[in-house]
Amino acid sequence: MKKILQLIDGLNIGGAEVLLVDLVRGIKEFGNEVSVGYSTPGPLEKKLYDLGVSYTRLPRLGRIDPVLFFGICKLILREKPDIVHTHLFKSDLHGRLAARLCGVPVVVSTSHNNDVWAKRFPLGLIYGMTAKLTDQVIAVSDEVREYQMQTTGISAEKIMVIENGVRVERFINQEKAGSALRKELQIAADAPLIGIIGRLQPQKDHHNFLKAAVHIKNKLPAARFLIVGDGPLRTELQTQAKNFGLESSTLFCGIRQDIPAVLAALNILVISSKWEGLPVTLLEGMAARCPIVSTAVGGVPNVVSHGESALLVPKEDPSALAAACLQFLQDPAFAQSMADAAFLCVKTQFSLDAMIEKTLSLYQKLMEKHDTHPNS
Repeated sequence: MKKILQLIDGLNIGGAEVLLVDLVRGIKEFGNEVSVGYSTPGPLEKKLYDLGVSYTRLPRLGRIDPVLFFGICKLILREKPDIVHTHLFKSDLHGRLAARLCGVPVVVSTSHNNDVWAKRFPLGLIYGMTAKLTDQVIAVSDEVREYQMQTTGISAEKIMVIENGVRVERFINQEKAGSALRKELQIAADAPLIGIIGRLQPQKDHHNFLKAAVHIKNKLPAARFLIVGDGPLRTELQTQAKNFGLESSTLFCGIRQDIPAVLAALNILVISSKWEGLPVTLLEGMAARCPIVSTAVGGVPNVVSHGESALLVPKEDPSALAAACLQFLQDPAFAQSMADAAFLCVKTQFSLDAMIEKTLSLYQKLMEKHDTHPNS
């Protein structure tokens, strides 16, 4: 049995954070001891509590943060883990160095995204330098691997791909839950419902979604728009929806724990992001057999194919986004054929079990290497 400490910036609902909870569950189910350190509180704390996993909140002040660094050191010295696995910028930056200084045998990081900060000096440079302290960096897609190599200078042998996975069975047979959600939100059963799920921050480009919504509503006045998630742009986006005349047809429903029901309620899932790694929401939409319209960014085009399992459009092009949504709404059989193809893809290629098994196999390999060559 190995003792594994996972470090992440926060426990709000997001792709990396949801993935961490699923990974923690899998690590524990395979008989390992696992704990979590994080800075920003959020609803996923309860998920860890329900799993019986120890979690510790770490105070944080800024981007380069001695308070966070020493907090991580203290946690490591208390937990004495065999492996430290870090996620997201602040946890990567501080956790790698802290783990090495505290003598942790194996250090792993996951790069979840093609983050724009990586192009900024000196952040990308510092990130790449601290990556040398790891035994392995995991990228969630080939695109993320290439991006990190090009922007932060992580060497090819240091970074490998383990693609995100999803527990497909959670999203099957959710029709009743979807209908109940529509009633709860007072959305007619026959109203075209287009939704976006994600943190309200610039990356997800909800402005693009709302601009597309204007075009869609002009063609289909009965259409409704569901925005699931919360974040710093909420007030700005609500104001934009009002200014666009979308106030009565757009519902900001905040963070929800019933994403399978949300996806069952939708006619279309939209991903309007400016950049991505391999979005968990995409895999969840595929598992739910929900027709998907997405911007062709990051790892998305390698998961779904335009015209076969989804409709892909250029980023920051609301007219193209709206046209793709209307194409689905005007041809439900076409939309369903895409959704069925996407479901088959996620079921066979992006299972959560495969992701967990590959991660645990990596842990084992690195531990064996350390035990054989402890000073290498």
